[in-house]
Amino acid sequence: MEVNITSRNVEMDNFLKEYIQRRLGKFEKAYSRIYRTEVILEEEKLNKKVEVIIYLKRNKVVAKESSPDIYASVDQAAESVKKQLRRLAGRLRSKRRKLVFHNVMEPMRRFYPGGEGSLSEEKQLIVKTNVFAEKPMLPDEAKLELQGAKKIFLMFKNSDTGESNVIYKRDDGNYGLVEPRF
Repeated sequence: MEVNITSRNVEMDNFLKEYIQRRLGKFEKAYSRIYRTEVILEEEKLNKKVEVIIYLKRNKVVAKESSPDIYASVDQAAESVKKQLRRLAGRLRSKRRKLVFHNVMEPMRRFYPGGEGSLSEEKQLIVKTNVFAEKPMLPDEAKLELQGAKKIFLMFKNSDTGESNVIYKRDDGNYGLVEPRF
């Protein structure tokens, strides 16, 4: 991650630069989408202002803080950035979940008895909901587990790829595997 530090009316020493690098360097490990960071240090009368701008692939996070101590301002700005990045990551995770449901689970509707279009859109109800824990397993292990169950399909986490996969029984007696491709 590239960190550009600009100071206006503030004396920059190596200790302050290292402190800023250390505080903001933690975000690079936690959020891989960061590609550039700008820090602007400014002094006006008794207040030291810090502005941190983090550029992500599609977004920009900005935090502005002010206090009498420059180090306290850097800490406050880093905490503000941390909160914003956490919120942004939650929104991205939510969007990914919706995409997985749309791309993986919706096509599975055709494997239910009756298929698509057997009921009108108004009469279709969710009759049963299953909650499961994603336990990592190989596709062969999932096939063995599906053979012993009276289910049509099984969703599992592939231990080779780390992705969620679905294995299902076909009408011809074989098994099909659905792997997401993002």
